[in-house]
Amino acid sequence: MNLKPAEFKKIQTKIYDYCGINLHEGKQALVRSRVMKRIRKLGLQNFAHYLDYLERDSSGEEFLALVDVLTTNKTSFFRENQHFKFIRDNVLPQINGRQVKWWSAGCSTGEEAVSCSIIIRENINPKSVKLLGTDISRDVIKTAKRGVYPAKSVDGVSPKLISKYFRKASEDQYQIAENIRKMITYGRLNLKKKWPLNGPFQVIMCRNVMIYFNRETQQELVARFREILEPGGYLFLGHSESIASADRSFENISPAVYRKK
Repeated sequence: MNLKPAEFKKIQTKIYDYCGINLHEGKQALVRSRVMKRIRKLGLQNFAHYLDYLERDSSGEEFLALVDVLTTNKTSFFRENQHFKFIRDNVLPQINGRQVKWWSAGCSTGEEAVSCSIIIRENINPKSVKLLGTDISRDVIKTAKRGVYPAKSVDGVSPKLISKYFRKASEDQYQIAENIRKMITYGRLNLKKKWPLNGPFQVIMCRNVMIYFNRETQQELVARFREILEPGGYLFLGHSESIASADRSFENISPAVYRKK
């Protein structure tokens, strides 16, 4: 089943206009394989029929399904562990006894938000904790809200933390403990649209998200993060991401860690 250049261009434009994700030419094979899943599920014959179906779907449900299949959601508990060591040693001592307000932007299935909750609970005694996890994909937010993960996903987590914060849901699944789940609120959010969020946040984690945007969208996103971070607040990015040196409102204080001046 061939994906013609004009068909790829239509999908590329629709996704970019909606959420800013840049499906450049090198993503054509990925788009083809993922959209074919929708074509088969709907019983359609080719990409032309699928695009026609997409246009005729007045409910908008198929477009959201398209967004779900085209977003990448790789994550794990305590991923890029040096960030969590930095949080433990440098961030948490500053906010002990205060209300904690953090945002995991692009939270995927919730492992990052859960990891943040665990490290907070292990190291400080906050006044209260409000941890927000958002993602554009409906599928991953459903998983995050359930808080049930394959047993293999906790392979890199210490036995001590597993015993304290995970419960065996079945032979091959773990459920996040209730005292961790109640610290987190999950919701679907398109980073390109209006943010119905109340800041300021002390920490925003947006790791391995901006790589899917072009430079202009990245700069817009960083400017918006700056507005809802408290002075001295921290922005965590993925290790292949950075803030343009022209943005002097942040200082780079550790690999992929930026502090608002």
